[in-house]
Amino acid sequence: MAEMATQQLTLGYQRQTIIDALDLQLPAGKISVLIGSNGCGKSTLLKALARLLKPRHGSVILDGVDIRQRSTAAVARGLSILPQAPTAPEGISVRQLVALGRYPYQSWLQQWSAQDEAMVEQALQQTGVLALADRPVDELSGGQRQRVWIAMTLAQDTDLVLLDEPTTYLDLAHQIEVLDLLRELNRHQNKTIIMVLHDLNLACRYADHLVAVDQRTVVAQGPPAEILTEALVKQVFKLNCRVIPDPFFGTPLCIPFGRETPP
Repeated sequence: MAEMATQQLTLGYQRQTIIDALDLQLPAGKISVLIGSNGCGKSTLLKALARLLKPRHGSVILDGVDIRQRSTAAVARGLSILPQAPTAPEGISVRQLVALGRYPYQSWLQQWSAQDEAMVEQALQQTGVLALADRPVDELSGGQRQRVWIAMTLAQDTDLVLLDEPTTYLDLAHQIEVLDLLRELNRHQNKTIIMVLHDLNLACRYADHLVAVDQRTVVAQGPPAEILTEALVKQVFKLNCRVIPDPFFGTPLCIPFGRETPP
């Protein structure tokens, strides 16, 4: 199981600092969800965790080693990332896209193998898209497409999976479908999953570890039931709300207020 942490991590673009001197420990074998308002730095932090953004200062630690000391191939075999709203090459089939997940294992010494083929087939089956394998990706629905992208990350066969808003542009039924799939992968394959979500209630339902980002740092982290409070929502989202136990799942349920407040 993969374990990830940051030490005094500072991130930014040009003259703007987005994350400042962040120390963070993300538990191995769990689902961690980053929450926060738009522009707070969640996606920036995820990019740094995936070694797609060089820190201004500090480090990202993967399994006890600074991630920048690892080769690109070693990182690709240790973690996979699904960015927000990825785009597939025009005309590419589902099977071809999923097969791209095996790229980190290819070299002039090691060409496509039976193991690669088996991993692609397994990923197609696990995500329920085997029947779509020969169809062009651009003909699929949003929910189907997202499952195909997740299949590609599974074919990469990493212990750590990073996802930036995996439910973006999906209707509620497909959001639940994707999140159920991710939880199944976590529970049955012990994959460490770190993702960004905007929906607080879904974040609380699916996260083992919740990380609230605000003011260039993490202001709270831990089990959702312990950290998601009305005061935290007010601080991070500038929003009044009530937080009650979900009547079915027992996880925190945030009921936001607009201009009207309940009696």
